[in-house]
Parts: sequence; C-alpha cells; structure tokens
Amino acid sequence: MGARGIFGKGAPARRMVPMRLWQKIVLLNIVVVVGLGIIIDLKVRDIVTASMRQDLTRQGQSIARHLADRIADPVLLDDLYQAKTSLGDVLEKEKEIEYIFVTGKDGSLFTHTFTDGHPPDLLAWNPLRNHDLAIQLLDTEKGYIRDVGMKIFHGMQPELHIGLREDAVREALVRIRNMVVALTVLTTLAGSALACLLSRFITKPLQQLVGFTHTLSRGEFGRELPVRSRDEVGELTATFNMLSRELAQYREKMQESYKHMCRTETLSALGRLSAGLAHELRNPLASIKILFQAFKDNPDLTTRDMSVVLNEVGRMEEILSRFLNLTRTEDLHPTEVDLPAIIDQILSLCRVKMKQQGVRAVVEAGTPTIIRADRVMVEQALLNLVVNALDAMPDGGILTVKSGLEDGMTLLSVSDTGPGIPESARSSLFDPFFTTKEEGTGLGLSIVDHIARLHMGAVSFATGETGTTFTMSLNQLATNHHVSWSSTISRPSVTP
Repeated sequence: MGARGIFGKGAPARRMVPMRLWQKIVLLNIVVVVGLGIIIDLKVRDIVTASMRQDLTRQGQSIARHLADRIADPVLLDDLYQAKTSLGDVLEKEKEIEYIFVTGKDGSLFTHTFTDGHPPDLLAWNPLRNHDLAIQLLDTEKGYIRDVGMKIFHGMQPELHIGLREDAVREALVRIRNMVVALTVLTTLAGSALACLLSRFITKPLQQLVGFTHTLSRGEFGRELPVRSRDEVGELTATFNMLSRELAQYREKMQESYKHMCRTETLSALGRLSAGLAHELRNPLASIKILFQAFKDNPDLTTRDMSVVLNEVGRMEEILSRFLNLTRTEDLHPTEVDLPAIIDQILSLCRVKMKQQGVRAVVEAGTPTIIRADRVMVEQALLNLVVNALDAMPDGGILTVKSGLEDGMTLLSVSDTGPGIPESARSSLFDPFFTTKEEGTGLGLSIVDHIARLHMGAVSFATGETGTTFTMSLNQLATNHHVSWSSTISRPSVTP
C-alpha cells in the first residue's frame, strides 16, 4: 500500500490571498500619513508646551512681584487681615491661580488661600533655601501646577508662593491633538482616494500585461496589446508585443520544420521498410524463379519441387502477414486476461525447444494477476520475447519471466542468461527487418513495440555480459493495483 493509502490525504494548505499593487500603494499612503501625523503631533506638542509654560512662568513671576510688594508691610507688621485681603484680591482677578501662601518672619506659614485646610507638607513643595526665586512643576491630584516661589525681602525668611494651573496648556494640547487627528484622518482619506485612483492607472496596464502573459503561456502567440504610454509600462508592453511576434514566427518555423522532418522520416522509414521487405522476399522469389526456369526446359515438376515452391510461397505469405500486423492500426479488444495462465501457455508452447536447448524456466508472478488487455496481442508479444530469449541461449541457461505493477503500469519482463546484445545492434534493435540472426524476418521486436504502444505502454531492455532483460509495460490497470512491482510471489520453477 502506498503512502497515500497509509496516511490518507493531508489537510489542504491554507492559500494565502495575494495583496494587489493598488492595495499596497493605499496601505503605504496610510502608513506614511499616519506616521507623519504622529511625528507632527509630538513635535508640535513639545513646542507649544514649552512656549506656553514659558509664558505661564513669566506671568507667574510678574504676579508674584506685584503681590510681594503689596504684602511686604503686612508681613512685617504681622497684619494678617491685610495680607489675606491682598491674596483674595489677586486670587479673584487671576483665574489661573490655584493657591497662594505666605511664610512669616520665622519661616512658618503666615497665611494661605486653601479653603479646606493646607496640606501638611506644603512648605516642602518648593523650598527657596538661599535663592530669591524658585519655580517647580508639581504633579498634584488636580493636575500639573507650576509653583512660583519668591523671597519677599532679600536675605529674610518670608516667602510668597503662587500655584499656577496649566489648564490653558492642557486645553491647548487637547485642541492640537484633535486638530492633528482630524487633519490626519482627512489627509488619509483624501490621500487613499487619490492613491487608489492613481494606482488604478498604474495597475490596470500591469493587470493587462499579466493577462497577456497568461495568454502567451497558453500558446496564443501573435497577439499584441496597445501601447498607451511612453513610460516603463509602455516599454514593457512593447517588449511583450515583440516577444509575442517572435514566438509566433518561431512557432511557424518550428511547425514547418516539424512537417518537413515528419515527411523526411516517413520517406526514410518507408525506404527502410521497402528495402527490408524486398530483401526478405527476394530469396523466396529467386528460388521460385529458378524452379520455373527449370520447368521451362523440363515441363515435369517433381513432388520435391512443388514442396519447395509451396514452402517459399508460404514463407512470403508469412513475411507479408507479419509486415501487415506491424503496420496495421486496428482497435484493441480488451478482455479479462489471466497473466499466469498466458505465461504457462507460452512456456508450454516452447517446452520442446527449452528441453532441446537445456533451458530452465523460472516464473515470478506478482500482482495484478488479472488485467484488461488484448489477449491475442499480449500472447503474441510474450511469445516473441520468449523465443528471442531462447535464441540467445542455444547452449542452455535460465529463462525468467516476471509480471507485476509499477507506477500504475502492468509490466511483463523476460530475462535470459545469454551473452547479451552487441553494442552496435542496440540502437537498431526495434527497427523493422533488423536482426542479428542468420534466419528470421527481424519483425519480432518491432511487433512487440507496436503492441506495447497500442496499449499506451513501451518496451525497454537492459543487457550485459550476463544476459538481457526485455520489459514491456501496458497501461491497462488491474483490478488490484496496490502491490508494487517488487512485491512478487515466487511460483514453482517450470523445467522442461
């Protein structure tokens, strides 16, 4: 049983759907536009963020200076009411301010604008230490807040801290992001539509070229495509048109050469057949001519003379019959053929000759044993092969007949242990009327080859110093075709 019978059919492979050229162009456009949109968004966000934070810092410093001048006296006089009033006024006017707190002369918290109490670590948010001005970006629950800290008096501990919300920066970034996204989407859609439209102009000629190559692969040469442009596609179209014309011309030349070769081969074969047929008929005709010339001088013919004439006429009739069998193209008459029975029958016909020559027969009959073929033709072909093998072993030897199956072809092989076929005769072995025997018409192997071809098969041979093997293949499949050629069943040797 073959691998398919053992393992069964494999799962069908998933076929990958190829991406069209216009799809690749559109996809490339989307990737480029989206990539540029992301890059532009990141760069613009960085530039706008840096610029707005600088403006916010300058604004905070300006507010802090004016407020520091305003609350300087209340801080020195510990006037808490006046200080809170000043902070409230500034907090009401400047909407970006989140909080304001002031430290006193001893560095402790003096006043603030927190409504629900101040955070416990408030003084550690942006400590000035020995600096007159410090700016710190704080990440709080309400978002990023820029703390602008300033000394109210140079060299003294009182500090003023103003916390500025970055709402404007955040809103500006949101607007920029929305704008970039909108522009990216619009550009992607417009670019994809434009790329699709332009790619159609590019891919349509290419699709026509692809279809044209399929036309050429089917052998439809001579067709041409119109050249509509002078670019690379136009040059490629012109090249394909030239290739189509050259292939058409080449095919016409090949057809003319083939017809001429067939006529030459037919005449040559006819000449060889005629020469062989004339050579084979010349000897019987010469014998008959001599007898009838003698009959002209002596009208009395003996019984022996008549026997010679009849034998020679029979010989010519046999030659013509074999010649007609070789050249006829009659239809096959397939029937159920028992190969072992045919082999036994042929060996029985040749039993006397095998006994006289001291040849021992060995049969190895594998499956199939029953085939559909033309029984008469198979018998004739096998008989010719067996007779040739016996002629190669006049002093005895081993005759081996095998049958079996290989690659769906039924095989019949006949082997001998003779001296082999000379090198000079191997190329002409299947030519009609070619023979290496002193007696014979030279049509036996030609008939075998003809019968094999009628069965859509062939005849091959392997020869050497230890013998020759002829193998005939028949394309008439057997009912049981799962056992290979090597799986043979040895049958008892047939001895004369």
